[in-house]
Amino acid sequence: MKDYKELLIEKQTEINQLLQKSQKNLAKYRGLPNKRIRSSTSNNCVQYYFVDPETGESKYAKNGEYTLVKKMIQRDYEVAVNSKLKKMEKEIEKTIKRCDVEDIHSIYNKLPLSKRNIVVPIIETDEMYIERWKQEHAGNQNTFFEDGKIQTNNGERVRSKSEKIIADLFEKYNVPYVYEPYLELSIGHIVYPDFAVLNVRERKTIYWEHLGLIDNEDYAKKNMLKIYDYSRSGYHLGENLILSMETFDTPLNSKDVIREIMKYCV
Repeated sequence: MKDYKELLIEKQTEINQLLQKSQKNLAKYRGLPNKRIRSSTSNNCVQYYFVDPETGESKYAKNGEYTLVKKMIQRDYEVAVNSKLKKMEKEIEKTIKRCDVEDIHSIYNKLPLSKRNIVVPIIETDEMYIERWKQEHAGNQNTFFEDGKIQTNNGERVRSKSEKIIADLFEKYNVPYVYEPYLELSIGHIVYPDFAVLNVRERKTIYWEHLGLIDNEDYAKKNMLKIYDYSRSGYHLGENLILSMETFDTPLNSKDVIREIMKYCV
């Protein structure tokens, strides 16, 4: 679930970008006469007048002054837009300060344990969501191979040292994960991704595949077909699918794993 505050900040960014553009537009019209333009229609013809804001006196704009009239009308529009954007900027700043979904979470968290155990919070806490996610994404579902022999820091068994490195880094950066969950692709194939991880902030499930022998031609072909099946089923690299890889001569680099974790999983 996306935090309400994040949505407001996105909107604030949009307003700030428009305001910057508006400021640049205004700069183009500096030096124009300090008058406003009044228009009227007579016999289906539009007529423009220069109006003195202090005296209210009007002067008819001649045909040769149309370019000036056009610039002044555009300037007045830009002034109005700029003024509105500045008001919006101030209002959204106030709203962001007042609106934080954490304030809703805190009401639940501040309850005594005796009451918290009874209350059903209006927004599921991260802890509740993680627990439910793990139940819905049970791990160790791949029974085709024998159990892994290498133990992670969590005490589970994986099949390679590289998978242990990845799992231990998930734990280090507090990324909820399960090992080899069951996943049925929309094309009908059953796969067991190496990991399913949860981006708690976005409450988004991401599948992680580690390719450990990409310099082996048969292995590489088999896994490229697997990645193609993922793509056909709506799982795309950098969105909800992550790949890590290594060769015999180039082992897994922990820094690469950490970079992917920080970019997509936290």
